Amino acid sequence: MASSDTPQESINLQGLDRFRRTKSIVSELGDPEVEADVIMTSVALGFSAEYIKQTGNTIQFDIDPLDASLHPGKKIAFEAVVKKISHAIVKYLSAAVDQSSKVTAGLSPGYYPGAVIMGVYKLAGKQAPAFVSAPALSKEGQQLWERIRTLSTPQYTGRGAYTGFVDNKNVQGDTRPVGPLSTARFCVPRKRGIDPKPHPRWLPAPSSHLWNKRKRADSNTLVPWGLIGGEEAGKLLRETGCGALNGADFVTISMRNAGMHFVDDIGTEDIAIYTHGMIQAIYKSYSLGPNCEPYEIAVGDVTKKMSSCLACTLFMTATGYPPNSIHLGRCESWGPLYSPYDPTGNADPHEAQVIRDLNNTWYEKCSVWLDIGLDILGGNITENHLDGFEAVRKYLLAYKHDPTVSATLILDSMTIHASESERIERTIK
Repeated sequence: MASSDTPQESINLQGLDRFRRTKSIVSELGDPEVEADVIMTSVALGFSAEYIKQTGNTIQFDIDPLDASLHPGKKIAFEAVVKKISHAIVKYLSAAVDQSSKVTAGLSPGYYPGAVIMGVYKLAGKQAPAFVSAPALSKEGQQLWERIRTLSTPQYTGRGAYTGFVDNKNVQGDTRPVGPLSTARFCVPRKRGIDPKPHPRWLPAPSSHLWNKRKRADSNTLVPWGLIGGEEAGKLLRETGCGALNGADFVTISMRNAGMHFVDDIGTEDIAIYTHGMIQAIYKSYSLGPNCEPYEIAVGDVTKKMSSCLACTLFMTATGYPPNSIHLGRCESWGPLYSPYDPTGNADPHEAQVIRDLNNTWYEKCSVWLDIGLDILGGNITENHLDGFEAVRKYLLAYKHDPTVSATLILDSMTIHASESERIERTIK
């Protein structure tokens, strides 16, 4: 893993090809954690409010039932956060919707190996399976699901191990199911030559305090930005058995040893992103046709939430596959695909166009949700987040003609790793 003592010097946004190098996400003097709180809280509010207004239904956020039973305090705190969300949205929508339509807290389905999370393909009138343990699959899909469920085929099984899978019920053309599609690590594209050209990503300035936690305890070098576990670099370890001498490298090596595919080398001039299996499965489903169904299959025992993170939820909903359960845990350095990636050898010649089109749809919805959410948050924000709120609004106004700016700020916020529930608790009064 490449590293250096300090990241490159700051450069101006004008003419910038790849990164914004400010101390905070959208400002030079702000607090990046606060700005991330504002952005992620706003998009959660906007997403929820639009769902309620469009459908007239209640939206539910879920906590892992194992967490709820083992840690009653977590359940109480989670329910309090969801109540804050609901109060802010009901006040904002007022007479626009039935007051019984609100946000509620619930429990996600129980975990066990082979259980599935599904994107419900509403555009084709499909329904979620009645039981997460028994999806109705094609004959070949059932066989592949069994191989994935029993770990009879190579896949990632570590932290956050959910394997993407596409059941293919087409009767003409390509009829093969696709999988396993495990979470994979990439870096932010080094060239922004895709269409539309995305807004430059944020890499903290060299003087940002955020780099302090990313300085390795054993070598005084920096861990690249965005790596999951990167904030553990200052933790000195001994006798790990894998050669890692600090917490960040231990997480990275553990992920590699558990089978995660590191597609790109990541240096301190890069930003790491992680594309989840469900997101890969959705691109594949669109490429193959409407008779395909995307799933995530639980295959590890390190992470056990049987629900989609907020980042996946936004992408899934934008592209017509809303999840059957949503949690408010961490979306650590989540990212979409920017170019075709196929570890299974089932590449489709149209995947580049599919990625472009789905990403454009996601960009558009992120703009809508963030705008709505900021309107809601404006009347419900804690005092210590006011400056961050104003900075975010000012930035979005300055780049209002860029269709990718809102999605980019959401991605930037997720490189500051925190539970979305905790962000929301800090931000909404």
